[in-house]
Amino acid sequence: MQPWLNPFNTQLCSAVLATVQHGDDCLAALNISAQGLSLNNAQGLSLRFVPQTALPTGMAYEQFICDTGCVPTRTLAGSNGAMHDACNALMWLHYPQTKAVLNALQAAAIRSDGVQATRGALRDALTLFDESALILCCPAGDAASAQLGQRDWAGLLHKRRGEWHNTLEPFLFGHAVLQKLQTPYPAITAQVWVLEGFDNSNGLSAVDAALAASVQARYDAGQLNPQALLPLPVLGIPNWWADNADAAFYDNAHIFRPLRALS
Repeated sequence: MQPWLNPFNTQLCSAVLATVQHGDDCLAALNISAQGLSLNNAQGLSLRFVPQTALPTGMAYEQFICDTGCVPTRTLAGSNGAMHDACNALMWLHYPQTKAVLNALQAAAIRSDGVQATRGALRDALTLFDESALILCCPAGDAASAQLGQRDWAGLLHKRRGEWHNTLEPFLFGHAVLQKLQTPYPAITAQVWVLEGFDNSNGLSAVDAALAASVQARYDAGQLNPQALLPLPVLGIPNWWADNADAAFYDNAHIFRPLRALS
């Protein structure tokens, strides 16, 4: 089993991903899971996964989910986006509160401004989070945020190796990153959202609740923008890639890029 799936329902993930890889339709399995978990969107509507063709022409994807509770999903054999959308569905099943918050904020921005040629800072941040986030739970006042900001890769990922999966706990969220990890390569990069002072011992549902509250609070404070996320090559995380046990793994500046000096 892929180590980044350890916090998830691994049986469900394996079944859904294998179904898509075989070119079969996984909508039924996704909807059985959603119904069993009694999942809703931010409007309290029951969450369902529907064929992409259910999305009306000209209607924004995020608005449709908010208005109907239906998530358009490409799952049929031959669909180029089948794996991408299956990964997105798995994140809805594991992080329903956070996904609902992100969707509600996207829909509110669309209602306010319409669909523009460029999304703007808020919708850029929401999209970046949805597609690429990795959640890092750590103690209050931990140096992880500063180390990420300074691109101190060796300090965070190698020298603190023994703290990972203990006091430093990563949780994959971005479905585009999960898709890329189906065929892993060292340069896959996520965008880190740090949850400081959060006890993750109560499992993924507790992480989801804390994460949803954190995103909403950052939005309410007017601080939700792309700069709120920090890049991290995810296969540098200890135990996520066999080669990273060697300190030399982090010397590859094409992957573990240093912080750019201000000109």
